[in-house]
Amino acid sequence: MADASFIRQIYDRYPEMVTKGDVDGIVALYAEDASIEDPIGSDPRRGIAAIRAFYEAAAGSIVMKRTGPVRIAGREAATPLVILMGNEGDQKALDVISLMSFDASGKITAMRAYWSFDAMRAATADDLKGASQ
Repeated sequence: MADASFIRQIYDRYPEMVTKGDVDGIVALYAEDASIEDPIGSDPRRGIAAIRAFYEAAAGSIVMKRTGPVRIAGREAATPLVILMGNEGDQKALDVISLMSFDASGKITAMRAYWSFDAMRAATADDLKGASQ
C-alpha cells in the first residue's frame, strides 16, 4: 500500500539504488505503464523497456543523495536530491527536485525531475560528505 511510510522508504532506497547501478531493483519499483519525464520538458519515456533504458544510461555512473525531507500528499511525493558526477577532486553537482506518483499497490506510476544543465556547479564539501560509488 502506498502510504506515507512506504513512500518514504522508496525515497530512502531509490538514491542508493541509482548510485549502486541496481537497474533491476529500480525498474521493479515502477508500474508497467509508468512514465519518466527527466528533466521536465523532455520527451516522456513510457513503459518498462523505456524506463530500463533510461536507468541503464546513468545508474552506477553518478552519485545520488537526498538533501532534504520527503514531502507527501496522498500518493504523490517530492524531495530534493543532488546528483554528483565527474572525477574525484573535480566533481560537479546538480540540484534536482524529484516528484513521484504511486498507485494503490505502491508502484511508481510517474517520475518527474526538475533540473537543467545551466545549474551545474562545483560540488561542495557538504555535497561530497558520505558520497561514494
